[in-house]
Amino acid sequence: MSVTYTVPNFMTSLAKLAKENMVTNKEVKAKKAAKIQRIKDIQRNRTIATKMDKELTKLEQIADKEEAKQAKVLAKEEANQAKEEAKQAKVLAKQSAKEEAKQAKALAKEEAKQAKLEAKQSAKEEAKQAKALAKEEAKEEAKQAKEEAKQAKEEAKEEAKEEAKQAKLEAKRQAKTQEQQQYSRQDIIQTICEKLGHGGGGIFL
Repeated sequence: MSVTYTVPNFMTSLAKLAKENMVTNKEVKAKKAAKIQRIKDIQRNRTIATKMDKELTKLEQIADKEEAKQAKVLAKEEANQAKEEAKQAKVLAKQSAKEEAKQAKALAKEEAKQAKLEAKQSAKEEAKQAKALAKEEAKEEAKQAKEEAKQAKEEAKEEAKEEAKQAKLEAKRQAKTQEQQQYSRQDIIQTICEKLGHGGGGIFL
């Protein structure tokens, strides 16, 4: 009895695919040569890159030196410009201060002149008011003095009138007293005469 071996379909497919993708010695050599060439190219590129890097570093250093030099020159120029600007600013500030001082002096002079005029005007007005007040006070004092004089005159007149009245009353009283005294004396004489028998009809003192 014999055994028959059958190859599966997928193995047949794989064999066919492997045959199609089989690499020949020529292709292997070509790939190897290409790989070597790539390695050489990479090395050459690295060498060139290193050289270029050195050159770039050198150029960068030169550029840094030039930039530092330019910066130094620029800084010097800026410093000179700042110095010049400061000088100009100082001159302008001095001129401005001088002008402001001049204006302040002129303003102070004008204000002093105005103050003097105002003081003069104020003094004149105060003198005028004082004169008017003094005149009014003098007028009022004169009026008051006239009123006091009138009142004093009235009082003196009233007093004189009262004194005259009192004097008249006193004179009348004295006259009455004298008359009474005279009548009393006549009565005494009359009484004496009657006692002496003379009647006393013709005796008058």
